[in-house]
Amino acid sequence: MNYRDFTLKARLYDSRKIKDQLLKLGASCVGTDNQVDRYFEVSQGKLKWRQGNIENLITHYERIQEGGLEKTVVYRYEVNPSQETIQQLFDLYKEASTVRKQRTIYWLGNVKIHVDKLPDGREFVELEAMDRENKLSTTELRTQCKQIQQALAIDDSDLMPTGYFP
Repeated sequence: MNYRDFTLKARLYDSRKIKDQLLKLGASCVGTDNQVDRYFEVSQGKLKWRQGNIENLITHYERIQEGGLEKTVVYRYEVNPSQETIQQLFDLYKEASTVRKQRTIYWLGNVKIHVDKLPDGREFVELEAMDRENKLSTTELRTQCKQIQQALAIDDSDLMPTGYFP
């Protein structure tokens, strides 16, 4: 799969401030997705089926720490999988965990920004500087991610590993 990205995730204390700043930066809001992520036990990385009103997909990926950010290696990515494909997940793998969240999705060029709210009220922001066409270098992707972090005033002390499932 021709896909590369650098990702960072941070705890949020004021999601309204981040959302306002994203709009000032010219980000477009796709909408708010109510998502259920089901993770399955695999020997390497994470295998996830996401159900949402905006995003529906199966993905198998691994995130690797690199210079304070995470680089994603994608093994499988299927948008709008069939019921048969979803059933195969349950037939082949043991379900490990379920995560529910409300995710507001923004795009700023090739950078996807998520503002997530978990059922317990905790909020997070995630930046994914991605390239699906092999047009940007890893240095450019890393730089984009860090620049948006600075523009959103996300402090390094609030950074954490991505994902809600270990």
